[in-house]
Amino acid sequence: MTAALAQAMRFLQNGRVDEAIRQLVELTSSQQSNGEVFRALAVAYVRAGRLHDAQLSIQRAIELSPANANVYLTAANIQQDMRNLQAAADLLSQAIRLHPTFPEGHNNLGIILADLGRVDEAAKAFIEAIRLKPGYARAHANLAAAQLRLLQNQDALNSARRAAKLQPDYAHAHHLIGSAYSILGEPVNAEPALRKALRLKPDLVESSLLLAKILIKLKRPQEVDLIIEEAMSHSPARAELWTFLGDRAGECDDLPGALRAYQRSLELRPDDLTTTARAALLLPSIYANEAHLVACRERVAQGIDYLMARVDSLSGSLRAERFGDLIPNNFLLAYQGLNDCGLQRKYADFIRGLAERVLPQELMPLVQNDNRDRRIRVGFCSRFFYQSTVGNYFSSWITDLDRNVFEIFVYHTHAVEDDLTVKLRAASDQFCQREENFQFFLKRIRADKIDILVFPELGMDLTSFLLGALRLAPIQVCGWGHPVTPGHRNIDFYLSCAGMEPSDAQTHYNERLLLLPGIGARYECPKLSANVTNKARGDYQLPQDAHLYLFPQSLFKIHPANDQILVAAMANDAMGVLVMFAGQNEGITQRFISRLSAAFVERGLSLQGRVKILPAVGHDDYKRINQLCDVMLDTLHWSGGNTSLDALAMGLPIVTLPGQFMRGRQTMAMLSLLGVKELIAKSAEEYLAIARRVATDPSYRQILSQRILSHGDRLFDDPTPPRVFGQILEMLVHNPSTLVAAGNTAEEHAQ
Repeated sequence: MTAALAQAMRFLQNGRVDEAIRQLVELTSSQQSNGEVFRALAVAYVRAGRLHDAQLSIQRAIELSPANANVYLTAANIQQDMRNLQAAADLLSQAIRLHPTFPEGHNNLGIILADLGRVDEAAKAFIEAIRLKPGYARAHANLAAAQLRLLQNQDALNSARRAAKLQPDYAHAHHLIGSAYSILGEPVNAEPALRKALRLKPDLVESSLLLAKILIKLKRPQEVDLIIEEAMSHSPARAELWTFLGDRAGECDDLPGALRAYQRSLELRPDDLTTTARAALLLPSIYANEAHLVACRERVAQGIDYLMARVDSLSGSLRAERFGDLIPNNFLLAYQGLNDCGLQRKYADFIRGLAERVLPQELMPLVQNDNRDRRIRVGFCSRFFYQSTVGNYFSSWITDLDRNVFEIFVYHTHAVEDDLTVKLRAASDQFCQREENFQFFLKRIRADKIDILVFPELGMDLTSFLLGALRLAPIQVCGWGHPVTPGHRNIDFYLSCAGMEPSDAQTHYNERLLLLPGIGARYECPKLSANVTNKARGDYQLPQDAHLYLFPQSLFKIHPANDQILVAAMANDAMGVLVMFAGQNEGITQRFISRLSAAFVERGLSLQGRVKILPAVGHDDYKRINQLCDVMLDTLHWSGGNTSLDALAMGLPIVTLPGQFMRGRQTMAMLSLLGVKELIAKSAEEYLAIARRVATDPSYRQILSQRILSHGDRLFDDPTPPRVFGQILEMLVHNPSTLVAAGNTAEEHAQ
């Protein structure tokens, strides 16, 4: 290296880029055949952001030094900066041909191949770099990242640990350790690795965001805000942080704050899929009033149209393996009490449009497998195969199937495991459990060659919702765990209950509707544990002498139309007290209380002493609270499911006013089965009259309670619904033409 070239390189190393460029340009005149001068000039141009000039300089360097592997490495870096990834890969391949034992060349080729989506090849390149240079910490880390993308999560953890051992101050290696632990469902182990990454590199935004999500899982929300605040102080121009702030504001029903944060994120990163979709679908948990609900629905309708019109630009940076991470669902829409068929189909078509661009092979129709000489392979996919609303309701669909007829595959997309999980595992031929990993389950379900795939719900969990958009089995069925049409074209049938659906039910669904008898499942009768049977009202801070009207639904389910009927119920009974439960955070609870308080004031009543908000309690205490109350008021538009079953098992009468859609008619069906139709109102006035009589007349209440309990076998532990469910599955696989037109019950055709 000449003295002048050495001086130019010192300028470059010290950040004096313009001086370096001037000196190097002069050298190209005096040393026109020196390829190293042109390579150095290309590097300087890159530092100055002059990529076109850098490309011209490196091309001249290649002409002068065609056998120099380092020149091709620099050329590849320039092409990578220009996003010409295939050209970069070709240049790196040339560098490796010239210098096969060049570990940096193999490592850089792996990075480019990973960016091209050729992750298997990338992993092989990293492995070769490590073979040539075993102490190459960055190659170990890059291999870990590739292994995470390939769902080789334990291998990824091991590779990341090796990288951190080789280079203890390598922040990204510790980030990868945290990522692997998080995917493996071990958030407690992920936390210290991510905190170490941030101590080493406080501006590592990826670690801040992952740590924040883990702290949310660990139920430490106060620390989340501190983590994001610290990240913002280092990286205020990172769009991902603004999106996260928008999510946090939205969770607290601060919609203006959420939209401001999303807008700032989109200014920094236009056409970001996640941020654009979340802004378009943004809804509050608590509406201020019915006019607010209508306005929010109109905004979402416009938002979905906006997404549909921009599917090409929004899919531009979407990679196949990120499909399950970047697209939100629209869970809250169903709680508006309106027909969601059109909006759900539009949003599902938007998701399909994205899938057509990155996962087209996963949308192709599948030919029915030849199953004449074997059992029918039925798969069940859900996040909720544990003690939960969905798990409790639909577990009998799995446990009661005839194992001589069905080979049962269960895909549990959550790390949580309890007694119900163990029970379902025992009832399965194959039980696959992994923490929320879309790509893993996509590949696993496809590999298992399922005949019919059942989703107990679509809409509550994002992983299942997006899997439901694809074609993973020849026949795909959805249950009513989230009782609204999902809208996906690849869901062929929707299973519901005959007693819960109105006569025009098919118009509420995009899928062909099939109806089950009873409540659609064999629901085990809830029992009360002995440790709570002696608890009294005072143990729950409930007033001793009041008439207690239990209204236990989650606050986001409470449509504004309920407010007036709740206030009227209290106006009808001077000794009445509403018993409710707090929301998912303090802000949501306060917003609901403020709305309800306004309704009380409008009626000339005080909220004070008339509403008791209880904290969340365990299931046994919850059931005991049911026993201690006088009546349950069912929610308008969204009736109780598990909550109603718990109440009825405890002998608590429920007053209901059936709605227009299945989600507002579940309690009605239960009361009809029990033979207590006098609790089903035909109008708001009748609803209030029934509620007052049950709450204030102990003798009448006792008669109703005894009838409910004595007829419990009509509602609980009924083997008929899962038996019919199994018959429907058989017919769908072997002889679907025998099923009647949508809207008729399948029971009569499954005998």
